[in-house]
Order: sequence, then structure tokens, then C-alpha cells
Amino acid sequence: MLFNELRDYILSISESIEETPKKFYIAYRVSKNFLCLETRKNKLILYLKIDPKKIQIPENGRDVTEIGHYGTGDFELTISNSEEYERSKEYIVKSYENIGGG
Repeated sequence: MLFNELRDYILSISESIEETPKKFYIAYRVSKNFLCLETRKNKLILYLKIDPKKIQIPENGRDVTEIGHYGTGDFELTISNSEEYERSKEYIVKSYENIGGG
């Protein structure tokens, strides 16, 4: 299942990562949140601490700087298949590094 693979990958980045379930999402943090995950019926939505203006936004991503949403982060990635999951890994690590992880 995609959720379990993603969760295992996030937690494998560092032993210091904490998983904190909230009412509408799951937060992943070290000293502060670097990723918030919403689960939907057929997809996973990640909110990452990445400045969308400083990256090439992929097809399954968008800038949510001016859009209200649960969780933290200005960059949204939608994952609905294993190909999108594999491509999301670089953004997850970048978000982790952006908050001082690694």
C-alpha cells in the first residue's frame, strides 16, 4: 500500500523524525514540521516546507502559498501511484533539509 511505503520512507530518513497524527492530517517533524500528509480515498497529499518559487514544480505539484489548507508548507504534492511516489522522494528530503534536518 502506498501510504505504508511513504510512511516507512519518511521515517527512515532520520531517527529524530517524529510522527504526530492530527485531526485532518499527519505531521512529520524534527524541531518543526517539514511535511504534512493528508490521506484521501485514491491519493495522498503532501504539504512540504519548500519555496515553490525556487523549484521546478512537477506535474503533480502546485504552489499553495496563497491557498488555505491544513498543515504547514507552501508546496503541495499529490501522490496517486508508485511512479509519483518515487519522484516525490527528492522533494521530501529537500523539505527535511530546509528545516535544518540532515
